[in-house]
Amino acid sequence: MVKPCENEECGKPFIAKRRDTRFCSASCRARAHTLKNRREHLLARSGAAARVEVVPPTTPAAARLERRVRGVETALEAARVEAVRGLGELAAELRVGREQAAEVVAELSARVDAEVAAQAKRARAAATEGRRRDVRIREIEAQLLRVTTVLTVLEQRLVAVEQAVVVVTARLGATRR
Repeated sequence: MVKPCENEECGKPFIAKRRDTRFCSASCRARAHTLKNRREHLLARSGAAARVEVVPPTTPAAARLERRVRGVETALEAARVEAVRGLGELAAELRVGREQAAEVVAELSARVDAEVAAQAKRARAAATEGRRRDVRIREIEAQLLRVTTVLTVLEQRLVAVEQAVVVVTARLGATRR
């Protein structure tokens, strides 16, 4: 419920948590209490409390002025009530807007979380594929090394065979002569 602060220095509207709440904050409540005590103390010291007396207007002009003052007071009170009502409606609209914004943020957060999860899944799949390819490349390199080693051994044997053929050919050719 939106109520005006009863501290005469403040007077701003606030959302009351209880029906009997009169002030917008503890500091306003303390300030109002201080002002009230000062006023009572001053009245008691000056004796003005005993001298205050309400005198009804005696002239028609005073009566008209009194009616005008009451009309202005009534208009001010109506304007204050309307302002408080308007502030209450504004507070309700703000609350609805805040709730809608929270829903949009939650939806966007869910979308972002889903996209991040999908990207993480793709990254894990790519990393797994990369590791699988690395393993395959190492296997191929190992096979290539074995083949190269075998070819080197075969090349050495071929050279030895060629040398043996040359030696044998030389001996055969030398014996025929």
